[in-house]
Amino acid sequence: MSFPFFTCGGLFYWVDKYNYAGWRIQESMWSRRCRLLDPYNIKRFSGSFEQCEQSLRYFQRAWEIEPPVGKALVMIHGLFQKPSSFEKMSRFFEKNYEPVVFSYPMLRFDLMKSAHTLNAMLNKRQDIKSLDFVAYGFGGLVLRQAVALNPPWLEKLGRSVFLAVPNHGCSWATRWKEKKLYKLVFGVAGQYLVAEKVEALPLMKNEFGVIMGGRDDNKGFLPFFKQDNDGVLAVSDVRQKEAKEEYLALNKTHFYLHQDDKILEMIHSFLTTGRFGRGVRLRKEQNYMHLWES
Repeated sequence: MSFPFFTCGGLFYWVDKYNYAGWRIQESMWSRRCRLLDPYNIKRFSGSFEQCEQSLRYFQRAWEIEPPVGKALVMIHGLFQKPSSFEKMSRFFEKNYEPVVFSYPMLRFDLMKSAHTLNAMLNKRQDIKSLDFVAYGFGGLVLRQAVALNPPWLEKLGRSVFLAVPNHGCSWATRWKEKKLYKLVFGVAGQYLVAEKVEALPLMKNEFGVIMGGRDDNKGFLPFFKQDNDGVLAVSDVRQKEAKEEYLALNKTHFYLHQDDKILEMIHSFLTTGRFGRGVRLRKEQNYMHLWES
């Protein structure tokens, strides 16, 4: 028998194996035991994957859970981000999409294992007709690696938005990657933040846009970068000339882009039309493109 209790939704030791209408089946990376979480991160059952799947079907009938709309927005968090931090974004898009927040042991899985886990979860959802993505930080690298594996779900791929993704690696990671403190803090994932690893990844397929933070003053939030930055990544680490559009969110730091109302509107516009919005203009400065609200 399994008693319901509140959880943190899986931070460092749980892997999402299945996601349906906000319900998630997660597997412990240590015991391989699974648990079923409801949309409020309350554990409703624990056991094998098959048992959790049967329990989910029971709740579908008993609670009369409506089938999803067939169009999903998959949100992939970055390092040191909680899946629950995407609640605002999930609520914003829930009228038009089935929000799917993919959670993985961010510091204990390497890039390839995280990508395989994402593909396995999405391949189980045969009922989804189209997939759009919002990937944050390291989550963008997970998505690029997953797409490079040519999974079956790829034929459903729509548009994607990358938020503060180190598309060219982290400039500081190359200098610090051999330090013991760096390896302790960033775990296995930290070795995939260096430029040579990221540059080896194929580009994202289909249309995608890039949003980054900064100050547009050549200094950014931390002066040791010696260029514009969001406090974690330099703009040159993030920008991607192959992107359909790029946007510099002025005075926005690395970890809070997905909670800004204007940026949520822009993400919705890009996923719908392929543009960040009508009320933006374009200029060239310091060898990269800026977009901001006119």
